[in-house]
Amino acid sequence: MPGEPKTYLYILDEIVPVNIEFAELLEMWEEDWMKPFNKVRSLVEEKIGKIEDASHYAAYFDPGEMTAVIEYIVKCEIGRVGVKIVHAENPAKAIVEYLEAEKRGELKHHTS
Repeated sequence: MPGEPKTYLYILDEIVPVNIEFAELLEMWEEDWMKPFNKVRSLVEEKIGKIEDASHYAAYFDPGEMTAVIEYIVKCEIGRVGVKIVHAENPAKAIVEYLEAEKRGELKHHTS
């Protein structure tokens, strides 16, 4: 249905739909910041090959708009790759909002 927020994997400038509901995404993220990534890990490996390491970088949430962007940094044989899980009606717009929030210092970062 057009206009309905959906979840996508944004990797290597490609937006790929994934089957994760907004509530499930938030629940997984609150439980363990890496859990959403682990849900899409096999798809990430299909796109970039074997993963050597992955870590949470930052997250942006706008519950009112049902928008979320969670970014991970993945180390693989091609180098370091940024991978985003995006839940939004318009994933490109959500990524722009994420980048603007990053410039303003408003993202939730995780350092381990």
